Amino acid sequence: IVTPNDFLSAGAVSEDLKTKLTDMNVDNEIIRKATLAVYETELNMIIHANGGLIEAQILPDMLKIEASDNGPGIPDVERAMENGYTTVSPDSEVRAHGMGRGCGLSKIRSCTDNFEIETELGCGTTIRFEINLR
Repeated sequence: IVTPNDFLSAGAVSEDLKTKLTDMNVDNEIIRKATLAVYETELNMIIHANGGLIEAQILPDMLKIEASDNGPGIPDVERAMENGYTTVSPDSEVRAHGMGRGCGLSKIRSCTDNFEIETELGCGTTIRFEINLR
């Protein structure tokens, strides 16, 4: 569970995943990509979506992530996928902490082997991605 506006807990899900993948002796570069993708997902949920739920399925050869929220949805997914595009205002407290600079979704996609996003305005967003573990 990702709690809205809880920046102190940001990274808890990705740290838990890192521990599990390390215990499975997954390659460090794959662990780095997986934890980065999940961390960026957590941040997006904290900043934009009033929190949500991240579910991870760890298979012998594949990591599958589904992250769902009940946030406002994304009006323009194509634009939101552009590196540097953000809806966070420049004077926001989020920006003052070095976050909300518009690289989350593009970074998630760049770290994954399969990525999809479903969104509905006023209803929320679901992101699914997969990372090959071998």
